[in-house]
Amino acid sequence: MTAFLDSPRGRIVLLALRVVVAGFFFASSITALQDPSELVESIGNYRMLPDSVIGPMAVGMPLLELLVGLALVSGVHARGASLVAAGMLVVFAIAMIQAIVRGIDLDCGCFGHVVETRVSWLTVLRNVALTIASLVVVMGPDLPLWPLRPVPALNP
Repeated sequence: MTAFLDSPRGRIVLLALRVVVAGFFFASSITALQDPSELVESIGNYRMLPDSVIGPMAVGMPLLELLVGLALVSGVHARGASLVAAGMLVVFAIAMIQAIVRGIDLDCGCFGHVVETRVSWLTVLRNVALTIASLVVVMGPDLPLWPLRPVPALNP
């Protein structure tokens, strides 16, 4: 797998995966930064954390998401950012699964009120897919989004 990721096609796949995961984190962070009180409510709706933790989490999480997105897009420490992204996505999936199992019907809170998405097995699957994409990026080399040297032409 790592040999493929070092190939020209593999590098394109890595860049595409980084952009997809970064887009998810950018969209989530921007909506949360615009209305932190909405994120406080969304986190509280999962009924997992004490109230004393929810406020600081609602401030820190969007900033971390934004930082992860920037690292993924720029390629600076993209592998580390992908590992952090994978960890966050796993935690988000666990929160969704416990809500489903407990019968808590709620919006995932992923994108604020811009895109309302009910927590379901489909949202869990989305997070699993993004986690897998992040882990693939972890296995590849750190590459800038815009290569400093030309990428060899692809041969079909």
